[in-house]
Amino acid sequence: MTRVKWIVGVVSMTVVCGVVFGGGPAAASPSWWPPQLPPLPPEVSRLLDPAGMDKKLTKSFASLQKSMRKSLPGKVGLAVVPVGSDRAVTMGDLKSGRAWSTLKVPVSLAAQRMHGYRVAAMEDKAIIFSDNDAAGELWGSLGGGPASVAAVTNILREGHDTRTRVSSEADSPPSYPGYTPWALSDQARFGAHLPCMSGAEDIIRLMSHVAANQQWGIATMRSRGAVTAVKGGWGPVTSDSGGYIVRQLGIVTTNRGQLAVSMAAVPRSGAFGDGTKMLDKVGGWLERNLAGLPLGRC
Repeated sequence: MTRVKWIVGVVSMTVVCGVVFGGGPAAASPSWWPPQLPPLPPEVSRLLDPAGMDKKLTKSFASLQKSMRKSLPGKVGLAVVPVGSDRAVTMGDLKSGRAWSTLKVPVSLAAQRMHGYRVAAMEDKAIIFSDNDAAGELWGSLGGGPASVAAVTNILREGHDTRTRVSSEADSPPSYPGYTPWALSDQARFGAHLPCMSGAEDIIRLMSHVAANQQWGIATMRSRGAVTAVKGGWGPVTSDSGGYIVRQLGIVTTNRGQLAVSMAAVPRSGAFGDGTKMLDKVGGWLERNLAGLPLGRC
């Protein structure tokens, strides 16, 4: 049970106890009844009115998008889920896209589960440097084709992603793992359960030390007490398009709890650099609004 849920449980229990233990002979209510209770802490108020919180976040994110239209036109999307939860809040006009190298996270965890320390060097390269050859070796170590698809799908399902279908060379026509369509809400939900999965601490440690080719979005977050772990991905939007989609799967850890993040951008220019700039804007928005976002724990 997450800390988020625990807090709600405490509030509910307090109210119930007040009713149960308030019985007795009928009498006129004293002048001080009902008692004037102090306001609930902000994090509890948000939990009791999630729809209101979602509207505020969505409105704020829409303002961010509007401010980007002239300097960085294109589509952008964001999904956030408290760690340990399945409840996704989605914003923006981009809802899904090819996973590209963000899929190296479940591929690496599947390979680690199967082979242990023997694939450690390949994991380092695949996550920290986003090395495609290393990721290809990890994929192959799972058996290739349907066997690799099954192993990675099992990791996704364990991470509460119930919908994503992994692409592979076994498809007709043949495809690639990086072509896997991965909805931002599903990816964020997977990210919210990743810290709770066996063996994932090694993957998250690598995600906390990615190289310069993945330092965008929340990777540069400098909020006091916040630590981030990320995996970037980028490539053509479609096989017929020269324009890029740029993605990031991440986890933000604070002393209040953790938040999983999935963001993506498709710049109108099609340029990779513009895509990373767009995600930097999204990362900045998350940093400014972090105090108002629901966090959780395993």
